[in-house]
Amino acid sequence: MKRVPGSSSTPRSAVSSQRSAVCGLWSVVRRPRSVVSGQLSAVSGFTLLELIVAFTIFGLMAGIMFSSFRMGLSSYEKSQDRLDVEARRRVLQDHIKRQIGSLFPVRPSASFLELQELNDQGEQQQARLFAQVPLFSGTSDSMTFTTVAPLMLHENPGLTIVHYERAQDEQGNYYLGATEARYLGLTSFMSMLDSSPEPPFPLIENIVDLRFQYYGYDPQSESYQWFDSWFGEEVLAVPQAIRIDYDENHILVPINASFSGGQLRQAMQRFTQGR
Repeated sequence: MKRVPGSSSTPRSAVSSQRSAVCGLWSVVRRPRSVVSGQLSAVSGFTLLELIVAFTIFGLMAGIMFSSFRMGLSSYEKSQDRLDVEARRRVLQDHIKRQIGSLFPVRPSASFLELQELNDQGEQQQARLFAQVPLFSGTSDSMTFTTVAPLMLHENPGLTIVHYERAQDEQGNYYLGATEARYLGLTSFMSMLDSSPEPPFPLIENIVDLRFQYYGYDPQSESYQWFDSWFGEEVLAVPQAIRIDYDENHILVPINASFSGGQLRQAMQRFTQGR
């Protein structure tokens, strides 16, 4: 048999063997890469346990933030309520000072008809003297006076009778209450000396102790001092200052108008001579 020039079985088998060796080597090289790539894909994902832990931490953080927000909001609301209460208290205290400072020493004049009804000359003289008495009545628990600065009757200004006292609400709490009425003469003032059947208007709430004091001239000691009571028909004058003590606080108000001058000296003389 003749051999074809340039052809041989040996080279072909060598080439095939070389190809198989290269394929085997490539497969060996690719196997670690696939393993590494599989590990990387496993690392880049999240397991169920990791998700549960993450959501739990997120929920705890959200709960803490919400609780902090609620506490801050509640503290803000309480502070606003306290500010509103303090603002209302200051406004009412300013009104008390303005109302007491505007105290007017009303002297009820005896009318012509009232004098005609009194046949006795002594009674007529007593009525004329009583007409010079300033209307004011104060004890350590209550106070009644006339003023030109009403609170509830501000739409119809004029002489107003005011009665301050320590009142009690439905819950049993004490407060400084005020009752007002239009001044219509001596009878209207005398009717305000007793407690009003209607609940007084609250001026200072939630108090325990309440005390009124009156500053004025004492003819016996001939000096100015504080008194626990003051009656216009006895002293023939109105106090020059009033102090309201409630719990650990106090309100001090000087009286702008007073019953003084020659009439006061004459009234003091009549008062001392009568005693």
